[in-house]
Amino acid sequence: MEKPPRVVPRPKFHPPAPEKDRVRPVWYKRQYLVYPRFQLTLIILNTLITTGLFTLTVFLVMRSHLFLETLVRQTRLPAQGLFIQLMTEQLRTLIFYMVVAFVVAVLSTAVLTMLISHRMAGPIKRLNGFFSQIEKTGEFPQEIRFRDGDFFQELPPRINQAFLAIKKRWLR
Repeated sequence: MEKPPRVVPRPKFHPPAPEKDRVRPVWYKRQYLVYPRFQLTLIILNTLITTGLFTLTVFLVMRSHLFLETLVRQTRLPAQGLFIQLMTEQLRTLIFYMVVAFVVAVLSTAVLTMLISHRMAGPIKRLNGFFSQIEKTGEFPQEIRFRDGDFFQELPPRINQAFLAIKKRWLR
């Protein structure tokens, strides 16, 4: 008796969800470089400082290693060659770890600087747009607000109070 051919069910085709129905993480929509010139300047400055500190550290480690190697060569120990090999291997390991630490430090410094500067540049951009709106229309827009977590949280209430006082004075 012959077995019937096995039927493999075909997977159902699901078309991709429309763009408006897709759920994206909160960080996906954000534009982190709001003022690129300002933010990139901070990132480059912090990266240069980190690079300078690591360069100084490597220089001092190398100098210390050379001093110890010279000192060992002058002592004429029986195991002098073995000791120098041990020191050289230790230096290689230390430099490897320092390179890894340098890469992690530069990347974390750049990312953290970008995130913090985003919280500084956002309010500046919002203020720029607020005053541009006044310049274009000649009227005071609605109250200005900053996002939660932004720096300069004391500015919006002051600006809003100042414009309220100006409105009251001009509308008398």
